[in-house]
Amino acid sequence: MGKKLMSWVLGAMLTVSLLAGCGTKEETPAAGQPVQTDGQQESAKPAGDAGTDQDAQASEENNGDYYVSVIMKSFTGDFWKTVQLGAEQAGKDLGVKVVVEGCDTETEYEQQIQLVESAIMKGADAIALSTLDSEALVPICEEANSKGIKIITFNSTINSDVPICHVATDNYAAGELAGKTLGETLGGTGKYAVLGSAEGVKNNRDRSDGAVAYIEKNYPDMELIQTQYMDNDMNKAISIINDWITSNPDIKGIYTNNETGTIAAATVLSERGKVGEILHIGFDATEQTCAQIKDGITSSIVTQIPFKMGYDAVAKAVDALNGKEVETLIDTGVALVTKDNLDSEEIQKIINPLN
Repeated sequence: MGKKLMSWVLGAMLTVSLLAGCGTKEETPAAGQPVQTDGQQESAKPAGDAGTDQDAQASEENNGDYYVSVIMKSFTGDFWKTVQLGAEQAGKDLGVKVVVEGCDTETEYEQQIQLVESAIMKGADAIALSTLDSEALVPICEEANSKGIKIITFNSTINSDVPICHVATDNYAAGELAGKTLGETLGGTGKYAVLGSAEGVKNNRDRSDGAVAYIEKNYPDMELIQTQYMDNDMNKAISIINDWITSNPDIKGIYTNNETGTIAAATVLSERGKVGEILHIGFDATEQTCAQIKDGITSSIVTQIPFKMGYDAVAKAVDALNGKEVETLIDTGVALVTKDNLDSEEIQKIINPLN
């Protein structure tokens, strides 16, 4: 691993409680089309200071001709583009072949099963998977495991002990941070609603449940209107939020727990003239959602660190292939981004990780 890159990653880990990140804008292939990274290709490294002796040792290690298949939920949105950047950077740093693929939408779990089947047939040594359905992907992952393929999950996992390691945000804690921010900003009173993405995916439910549980415990005078899920569908998200505002003219806060919902909320609040009247807490700091903060539409955003998530998923797959002991859970951290800290030097490192 390059010295500069390791320094950047460690810096991000030390500041996750204070910082936030935005996605980077990259050209992306059509959904379902693989993106291959040649492990020997030279590439730019994130800015940083000197690394450690361990970094040099890792960079000198012979990783052979390993092929790591990275299967994301989709290529849609800056979040997944940044995960892709991290995975590809790890492939270059560690000298392994990385092929990144994703589904057409975040509800196409059958297509994701086909992508895993394809990775098996193509001879992948390891598969890093962000599952679209915690149950539906279990049989194919167990089949891959039976063939000696190392399984790593990231962002969301499966209900099985097959994965060697899960690389992810502590989503319940992220939800608690959102609930704390919403409650504090509203002064502990008022009606609020929670919009999630996929109820069938545990990590997304955790983001909702963590927020609601924190508010119920610490702000008992606040009233939950509804927790609803929109299947990562922008039009459905807009419709739900519009219905909330129409049916509850005294609503004071909305928490959206992914990028699509966060963009949808800003759209509705702007169109209905509710900016400044209804507090909005979002999730996943990307180029567009960061612009919403700058414009004063969204108050703050709880964000993951997607570059680190993609990077660590590949790095842990390589460690497993090399016979190293791998932690079962890697917490990639969360951060709160606000208008006050958005332009700080530390946050800019996360916004543009390869600069």
